[in-house]
Amino acid sequence: MKPITHEYGQDKGILKYFPYEGAPCLVSASGVTADENGNKIVPAGTPWPSNDGDCLGFLLHPVDVTQGDAPGTYVFEGTIDPAKLVSSNLISSAAKKAVPKVNFFGEAY
Repeated sequence: MKPITHEYGQDKGILKYFPYEGAPCLVSASGVTADENGNKIVPAGTPWPSNDGDCLGFLLHPVDVTQGDAPGTYVFEGTIDPAKLVSSNLISSAAKKAVPKVNFFGEAY
């Protein structure tokens, strides 16, 4: 018989340090291409709602939008670890400047 286990706490996601400020958002499925299994996943760290000066924050966790728009959380204050991102070079400098309270650990300011 397999014992029942429980995990308590939160996953740090893309964060380097745990204290952060975030807000709920609705992640759009438009423009997201499906992977080889037919799933549409928006990766953690994606600028929300856009990768430009209108950016409000960066997605804390990957969001599955296979069935359409889905809820997510964006970080607008905290420290992000670029090593945990799928590809940190996809984040524009305009998006980083639009969210001044988000630091990318290890990058020059």
